[in-house]
Amino acid sequence: MKTRTSISATSLAEIAAGNNGKNNHNLDIPTLVAFWKKNKYPLLSLNNSSDSPELFGSPEFQAAWIEENAIYNSLKAEYNIVQERWARAGIRSILIKSGGIFPSFPYTSDNLDVLIKEEDEAAARAILLEEGYVELINIEEPKKFLFRKFSEGLSISAIHLHTQVGWLVGFMDEKALWERSRVAPDDASITVPSPEDIILITTAHSFYENKRFRFADVVKIREWWSQGSINWEYMERVAAQRGWLDGLLFCLLLCAHIEEAIWGETTVPPAIREAWRNSLKRLPLTYRYFRKAIRRSLVSLPFNVSFFFSKILYYKKIVFDRRRCLTGKLYDVLLTLLVGIKLKARLNLHPSFLVSFSGPDGSGKTVHAQTLEKILIVCGLEPKYYWNRTATSGFIRFFSMIIKAFRKSQTSKAGEQKPGAAGRGERLRNPLLRSLWSYLVAADMVWSYFFQVRLPMFWGKVVVCDRYIFDAATEMECSLSPRDRINRLAIKLMLTLTPKPAVAYFLDIPEGVCAERKAENTDSDYLRQQREKYNQLIKRYDMRVKNTNGDFSTVADAIAIEALNAYYDNFKSSFITRLSWLFVFRPN
Repeated sequence: MKTRTSISATSLAEIAAGNNGKNNHNLDIPTLVAFWKKNKYPLLSLNNSSDSPELFGSPEFQAAWIEENAIYNSLKAEYNIVQERWARAGIRSILIKSGGIFPSFPYTSDNLDVLIKEEDEAAARAILLEEGYVELINIEEPKKFLFRKFSEGLSISAIHLHTQVGWLVGFMDEKALWERSRVAPDDASITVPSPEDIILITTAHSFYENKRFRFADVVKIREWWSQGSINWEYMERVAAQRGWLDGLLFCLLLCAHIEEAIWGETTVPPAIREAWRNSLKRLPLTYRYFRKAIRRSLVSLPFNVSFFFSKILYYKKIVFDRRRCLTGKLYDVLLTLLVGIKLKARLNLHPSFLVSFSGPDGSGKTVHAQTLEKILIVCGLEPKYYWNRTATSGFIRFFSMIIKAFRKSQTSKAGEQKPGAAGRGERLRNPLLRSLWSYLVAADMVWSYFFQVRLPMFWGKVVVCDRYIFDAATEMECSLSPRDRINRLAIKLMLTLTPKPAVAYFLDIPEGVCAERKAENTDSDYLRQQREKYNQLIKRYDMRVKNTNGDFSTVADAIAIEALNAYYDNFKSSFITRLSWLFVFRPN
């Protein structure tokens, strides 16, 4: 029975091959755009021919092309800066996911995977840090180090530094890989693996790591083996030495099957393909699953493979790896088991961390807090964002309504009062009401921060507070007279009983700018008094002051680097992190 393929796969295969004029009048362009994004296929590689005006002239295609071109230019520019620094330091690098599909620079990959030599690791990492990258040690693996660079709250570059090609365990002959590497045919600034190594890396990553073959993977493999000059013996020798020859044979036969289903034929020589099949027949388990996979009535991409089957061959690869001694194999098995348990049980053993943003109204607390929250999510963390303000809970608002009703007659006689926090001191002239208000607000804030901040931190959460206890303390201070020591005790208790932030930011703007941005609380006397109270807290709690009257990006980038570095410094020394070593290897 002839295997059917999905319409999207067939259409994109024709376009990728340059057959743009065939039946393109029936193209579902939005579906096609979604297909190549899902399959990580580089849009810039398509032959933008005038034969396909329906596709290349469509708004959907143009929007996607412009987006990818911008991503390419941004990532390439950032990598060029790093690569030039490495070159000056004598550090060679290989983009291990390059090759096969032009452009060779792999801009559609989630991270830019770069192989360096083990002796260059420290110097390469130091250069990345000097260039403003942050090392995400919470999601690293042995011999792999992930770095990100942020701008305006967005990740503009992600470099995954490798000292071996592998996924927990090594899959390649690194010495041969370096010797056989070459300059990319379309970009003299980057070095890529040999065609054989490209096929090895792509098949291993697709099968053992992703458990699926994307259209981009199949095209990349097809581009090289169709040239007819592949050293098949070298590929099989490397895979046999590292213990995954059965996995390689399965992947190659499966890719040949997908190629034949999509393009109508495979470019693998018949004798080579028959030899693969005969070798796989001697491995009953692998051959049985291969027969099951190719009997699927519809070839749809990505082409998923069984997680269980992939894991069986993964452990088999560890056991039969000729490059590892018995102790090393036992370590690899144990490491893989513990990592699997950690992932399946979702044991994210991360230390708690609290970042707070304080400052006058209009200083940008909310936008900076939410920007940092997005950055933490990109870094693989699960932050909790929390906003709170003095006297905003239902109970305190109800109490404030009683105060307003009680003061209604006095207010009408005394004349109009100042609105908001600036006029609160006048509304609390009654000593009993002032004391009740002070202690009720303090109790309410302690209660709220206990459940919304302290408890999440107990469970290892990273908490980002938009307004914190320092803002509440400042508002309360401005509402009390200088001699009111009794009610100031409520403020002291409130500050004592709430968690102290690991990093506390004070976002500063001039009083005039504050008055322009916010209509409420803009009384000049109140703003001066507020600044005095904030200054006292800044010194007492070592808050970091950021002037937000200038460029947003400059401040946001500085906050991102400072907060992440503080978190990762805490991460390295935390007992929780040391406990997590039981489940996964951590870097130095």
